Amino acid sequence: MGRRRLAVNVAASWWIFASLLAFARALTPDGEALLELKLGFNDAKRLLWSWRPTDSHPCSSWLGVSCHPSDLTVRSIDLPYMQLGGIISPSIGRIRRLQRLALHQNSLHGPIPIVIKNCTELRALFVGNLELCGLQVQKVCRGTGTLGFPAVLPHSDAYASPELASFSSKRSSHFLNGIIIGAVTTMALALVAILAFLWICLLSRKERLAGNYVKMQKQLVQDGGTKLDIFHGNLPYSSQEIIKKLELLNEDDMIGSGGFGTVYKMVMDDNSVFAVKKIDINREISDQIFERELEILGSIKHINLVNLRGYCRLPSGRLLIYDYLALGNLDHYLHEENQEEHPMNWNARMKIALGTARGLAYLHHDCTPRIVHKDFKSSNILLDRSLEPHLSDFGLAKLLVDGDAHVTTVVAGTFGYLAPEYLQNGLATHKSDVYSFGVLLLELVTGKRPTDPSFVRRGLNIVGWLNTLTEESSLDEIVDQKCGNIDAEAVEAILDIAAMCTDANPDHRPSMSRVLQMLEEEIMSPCLNEELYESHLYV
Repeated sequence: MGRRRLAVNVAASWWIFASLLAFARALTPDGEALLELKLGFNDAKRLLWSWRPTDSHPCSSWLGVSCHPSDLTVRSIDLPYMQLGGIISPSIGRIRRLQRLALHQNSLHGPIPIVIKNCTELRALFVGNLELCGLQVQKVCRGTGTLGFPAVLPHSDAYASPELASFSSKRSSHFLNGIIIGAVTTMALALVAILAFLWICLLSRKERLAGNYVKMQKQLVQDGGTKLDIFHGNLPYSSQEIIKKLELLNEDDMIGSGGFGTVYKMVMDDNSVFAVKKIDINREISDQIFERELEILGSIKHINLVNLRGYCRLPSGRLLIYDYLALGNLDHYLHEENQEEHPMNWNARMKIALGTARGLAYLHHDCTPRIVHKDFKSSNILLDRSLEPHLSDFGLAKLLVDGDAHVTTVVAGTFGYLAPEYLQNGLATHKSDVYSFGVLLLELVTGKRPTDPSFVRRGLNIVGWLNTLTEESSLDEIVDQKCGNIDAEAVEAILDIAAMCTDANPDHRPSMSRVLQMLEEEIMSPCLNEELYESHLYV
């Protein structure tokens, strides 16, 4: 009886073993390469938990992976903004039919593997990984002992999953087989339990993070109508310090003005700098409603949006506290500033276009409720010292301006950015923001304001000028000379996107998410040939 029970247990364990082995062997070569890529990443948030060695292929459920339907080979890997660290594994070179690799805005480091040249159809985006090096990111790799990769690498077998390694061994002894099978089964059950526990912990942590994201740290000072609210965590100053600095602002601190008020530069005692906007309100609105709307704006955080750090109500007016951006607004920097330290060449302008598109797409598609900017223009795009763009004044048009005064109050001097339907009926939609973004693209390409005198003399604005271009028009007529040498196809691609954005029919304009996708595809560089890699990549 005992032998029969033992035989049943062994048979059951062998069935589990055989099933796992079938799964492991069924994973496609591209899937195995992706698992090696995953092991090279430092996925601290376990966002790639769906990349499992037990799947038959990576095409149905693996996060960020899409495949060619004909043969289930991997076509694209989209993992931007995932907070991934670590390195890019050389296994990427085995995914031969890979067409798109989007790893931008992570924290990857080290050289981009030279074997990436094997992906002959690839267009890759690595922007935002400041520690990556290689020709793709125009940064020389120094001190590497091998082909652009760290000198000491684990053997490729170390990247394989534990299941694959353990299943490959064979034993002739039935007794030893039983022991191994039992151990594997026990380990598999333990692994499932551990993964379930970690998944529960991850979910609970995400809930806590979500709660923290919208939570506002408040400092309240009630004294003669004075109130201070702080967003995005507490500033390292007392309420009294902040209010004292705000009350001392005067004309000497003024750095600009716009449709919503005057902007001042506030320097704290530790030399930290903030921008303060004293806002003009053109509508009757209660403090309660106003401050509730500001709480929503204060909860929004994105790398390409200006952080609203706080709000202060003083007897003299209402003040908004923002992060200070050193290079000021794009309109001034592009058209009036000396650009010797940070030249506005073509690459810099495309970086600004891409970052601005990300910020606007975030407002349109990822915020709850979704936000229409209503006053998108180059003077509302602020630049830091690395020429990274940050979109400002989002949400203020809805909050501060009476709907009946939308044109005369909000957009004085900015009619060149306005969509035709907004001018006609006053209805601002996501598609009117898309139109304004198309105007910005034209402004970056030409180096001219939307209502430049050269357009106005012909009775046109910059969009009307675009429609007069012919195939015979030369680059010299179109592109700002400060852009440097540019490929004609690159210019045509950006002009095509601008034309789609500024279509007179709003229904024909793409969404900002689609605009962002098109820009990423055009700005990403295809893999370069082997000769170019070997001659220029490493020193």
